[in-house]
Amino acid sequence: MIYLDNASTTHKKPRCVIRAVKRGLTKLSVNSGRSGYKLAIKASEEVYNTRIRISKFLNNDDPSNIIFTGSCTQAINLALRGSAIRNGHIITTTFEHNSVLRTLNYLKERYNITYTIIEPKNKIITEDEIIKNIRPNTYLVAINHTSNVLGTTQDVEKIGKVCKSKKLHLLVDGAQSVGHTKIDMKKYNINMLAIAGHKGPLGPQGIGVLALNNIQIRPLIMGGTGTFSESIDQPLDPPEAFESGTMSIANILGIDAGFAYLERNFDKINNKIKKMSYFLYDNLVKIEKVKIYSDRENSGVISFNIENMSSSDISNILSEKYNICTRSGLHCAPLVHKYCKTIDTGMVRVSLSHYNSYYEITRFIQAIKKITTT
Repeated sequence: MIYLDNASTTHKKPRCVIRAVKRGLTKLSVNSGRSGYKLAIKASEEVYNTRIRISKFLNNDDPSNIIFTGSCTQAINLALRGSAIRNGHIITTTFEHNSVLRTLNYLKERYNITYTIIEPKNKIITEDEIIKNIRPNTYLVAINHTSNVLGTTQDVEKIGKVCKSKKLHLLVDGAQSVGHTKIDMKKYNINMLAIAGHKGPLGPQGIGVLALNNIQIRPLIMGGTGTFSESIDQPLDPPEAFESGTMSIANILGIDAGFAYLERNFDKINNKIKKMSYFLYDNLVKIEKVKIYSDRENSGVISFNIENMSSSDISNILSEKYNICTRSGLHCAPLVHKYCKTIDTGMVRVSLSHYNSYYEITRFIQAIKKITTT
């Protein structure tokens, strides 16, 4: 099998991640922060050490601002709903995932929040486009860092400077960028960063992170935190306020191992993905009848279609005839497809991991050539 759907979830994990998850299940399957016996204390220490590792990776000064969630989608919901200001205004873009768009629609109905969707020229959001859409009640900019459909990466450092100068908060959807792009939360003035643990960080499924910086938000889920148990009011201080219930120690140890692996191999991983991205693009663009919607990016995400074929048919042929895994359809980001005029056909997305090889990409290119000539 050739797996080219890593933007959905990385299929192959480092051995250190697998060992860490196994250790969590077999050696530390306890309720951290809830008891005073040695094993529970050990689990709590390792959870905190994971917060430290991730905060250092993001240049975030406070490990307590690293909040564990069940997914990046949950992190985005916590960010948007936990920071919501009634009758406020949010600026966002056509590149957003439904985890942002559907939550914004909920906020519109529930809190009378309005939002402006920027449709960029040449796929890049500029500072001027942010500035001209600011209203007196604007309080937040929510932006996708790297598009899960096109692979386009926005300059969040420049956008962060605008937000700081205009006293706006900045939420960055880092689902596709964390692990592939260096992110400095302080330098970029990012107030909330949502992370998918099972993608770039190479961790297990079922773990996400919301990293906070110079912002206070409200918890969404109430319950046991292991702190202030004498009160029936939910505590408000991170991280416990946002992590009610029993935590997944195995998944947290897994994402810790993933970030440790990234620390050791970041340049090696991403230099390879960059070179393979160019190799894939340069060969795919030469094939007659293939329309590529992505630019020549280094993100490892390239989307395309074949003339007179639906994206689902192309992916089905690749799977059934060539045992190649790709993603077809709308990728949970409908506005991107309206922008590219593919709302009816969808796109075929190829997304790479450093575990992929040039041989696999060559096999994929050969398969596309055969499909276009059949």
